[in-house]
Amino acid sequence: SRRASRTPRGPAGRSASVPTTTAMEASTYGEHSVHSASGGQTDADAAVAAAVARAGVPVVLGSKSFTRKAILGEMGLPYRVVVADIDERAIRMDTPEALVSALANAKADAIVARIRDGTVSVSVDGGGDVTDPRVDDGSSNDSLPACLLITCDQVVVYDGAIREKPRDASEARRFITSYGEKPVSTVGAVAVTDLVTGERFGPLVDRATVRFDPIPTHVVDFLIDEGTCLHCAGGLMVEHPKMVALAAETEGSADALMGLSKATVGALLLEALEKRSL
Repeated sequence: SRRASRTPRGPAGRSASVPTTTAMEASTYGEHSVHSASGGQTDADAAVAAAVARAGVPVVLGSKSFTRKAILGEMGLPYRVVVADIDERAIRMDTPEALVSALANAKADAIVARIRDGTVSVSVDGGGDVTDPRVDDGSSNDSLPACLLITCDQVVVYDGAIREKPRDASEARRFITSYGEKPVSTVGAVAVTDLVTGERFGPLVDRATVRFDPIPTHVVDFLIDEGTCLHCAGGLMVEHPKMVALAAETEGSADALMGLSKATVGALLLEALEKRSL
């Protein structure tokens, strides 16, 4: 049902916190926006990070997504980034759940293949992407098979239609404007692959929904000019300070809306660690 008051709500349905308000006033997007939206590290996040640290197992994230990197960092998980570099639009499925699962699997397969070839695309903090036979913490490719690899994908579902990253600014504008008219859902899949055994856990699929108040033209213009929305599924940025103030109702977790459910990736990492210890 519609909320009774006009108090701004965060993507998780919470009253806006002081950091969120500050970010909204600054109208800037960054890691703080992700952390404000998702609520920070939970006890469950800390438990997963501690288990990974005790096992001494490196984590590799198969995504360049700024938001996913911020979410893993919030969980307290050190990680390295290896890019799959696949043609996502070449993979088509009948349902959003099947599509994101297929893409999460395809990304994992591509990264494993690149490791076997002896080269990986490494995302270096502050320095973009380079092709290098070493991962960004200085260890050689020989160490990568000891890792747990996280791969993900997300699409937006609006009015029954699947939306991926906008093809251009015009499509992004149409997407974003429409989110003030009807509820919009995200469907995301996460898989964890043990590069020692080759066993894959998942993909598991999460769905979350958000309803926005009408989105003013000046907000749409700001998001288009800023440009980050062009790299997001459906052009949807629920964590952006400009959008947080407009979020009326949500169903599901904020991190799932943003592209990586902490509960899901945590459960898969723990399952992989448990299986490896047997």
